[in-house]
Amino acid sequence: MLKEVWGEKTLEEKEAFESIQLIIPESVSQLMEDRLILTEDIQKVIHFAENTGTKMQIKENGHYLAYHRPISVTYWVEYLPQPEGYMIFNTYSHRMEINEDVNS
Repeated sequence: MLKEVWGEKTLEEKEAFESIQLIIPESVSQLMEDRLILTEDIQKVIHFAENTGTKMQIKENGHYLAYHRPISVTYWVEYLPQPEGYMIFNTYSHRMEINEDVNS
């Protein structure tokens, strides 16, 4: 009924990124709210980074820094895998659109 009437996904149909568990300290949660970044945005970045290897390790602290651009916004996440999920240390985004006009 959820799927047929309301168009909602069942547990079996959840996107792969939705299963990623996050540990988000209150200070980062406030940053996310201020910067209009959703939990799903962070999950998508980590899913992309962990599945493609597209991430950098920060020498000073061992954290990973990864980005993903699913739409016209690039999301960045600083994180570290933990046994119970991914600890989030920082997140930010860049919202921009590049228009290229070519004049002959």
